[in-house]
Amino acid sequence: MQVQVQVLWLDRGDSQELEREVERRAPLLATVARGASLALGPAEASLWLVLRGGLDIAARTGAFRLDAGQWIHFDRGAQPVLHAGERTVAIGMVVPADMQQLLLRSPQLALFPGRGVVPAPARRSLVRRWRAVIGTPARGDQAIAADRWQVDRLLRALAGLQQGQQALIARCPGRSLMHRRQVYARMQRALQHIQGHTGRVVRIGELAELSSMSVWYFTKTFRAVYGECPQAISVRLRLANSARLIRETPLSITEIGAASGFENNCSFSRAFRTHFGVSPSLYRSGQPAVSTDRANPVDRACGAVA
Repeated sequence: MQVQVQVLWLDRGDSQELEREVERRAPLLATVARGASLALGPAEASLWLVLRGGLDIAARTGAFRLDAGQWIHFDRGAQPVLHAGERTVAIGMVVPADMQQLLLRSPQLALFPGRGVVPAPARRSLVRRWRAVIGTPARGDQAIAADRWQVDRLLRALAGLQQGQQALIARCPGRSLMHRRQVYARMQRALQHIQGHTGRVVRIGELAELSSMSVWYFTKTFRAVYGECPQAISVRLRLANSARLIRETPLSITEIGAASGFENNCSFSRAFRTHFGVSPSLYRSGQPAVSTDRANPVDRACGAVA
C-alpha cells in the first residue's frame, strides 16, 4: 500500500519557511544541510536528528544547540527555526496535527517533546530506514508515493528514540494511560522550556501556566515524574551550560555567570564548586570536574543533554 509523503531537501544556503496557511495532511521528511535554514509554522510537531556538524534552533520553547548524534522533538506551537552549520547534515520529520494525535494514541508510535542522544548503531539503522522511504530525492520540495510499511518502520525507529519513558509516564497522575500520556507531554514541554532557557532563571509560574496547571499541582507532578523540583533541574542545566561556555568561549568567569542566569559572581562560583567540585577558574585552567550530581531519571530515560 502506498501513502503520500512530502520530501524537502534544503542544502548549501537554501532557506524556506513552510506556509502557515496550509494545513498539512501528509508527513514531511526534511533534510537541512550545509548552511540551509528552515522555519516551521505553529500547527506542526517535528523531530530532528543531527547526523553531522551542529544545528542551531530558535523556538518558542527556547534556544537549542544540537551536535552530531543528538535529537530533539518539538510539540505543536514551538515554531522552531533551524540553522544548519557549514558542514551540518540534519534530518527531520514534520508531523501534521491530526497525525500527531493518532501517534499519541499508539502504544508503539507515541512521540513526546524531549531531546536526547542516539548511539551510532541506532543512528545508522534509522538513516537506512529513512532512505528506504525517500530514496534519493532531488534538491527542493516534492511529493512522493512511499511504501506504507517502510513509513511505519521509520515511525517506529523515531519513537524508539524515546525508549525508557514508560517508567516516567507511569508516575504521572491519571486513571487511563491516555490521560497519563497527556500529563507526561505537559511535563516534557515544561522540561524542554527549562532546557531551552539555560541563560536565565525560569519561574515556576511560567512553567505552570505553560502546563495549564496550578503552581502547586504542577510542582507536585513534576517532582513525582522526574524526582527533582524544576528549580533543581534548572540550576543543573545552567551549570552545565556555564561549563560549556568556560570550555568553548573566551568570556570572563563573571560574564559566564551572568550568561547562565546567576545574580553575581560569588553565587555562581559557589554553585559551580558545589556541583563540579572545582572552582570555575580552576576548571578553565584544566583541572577536571567531579560532578556531585546524582543520577537523574530524565538522563536515564531520554539521554537528555544540557
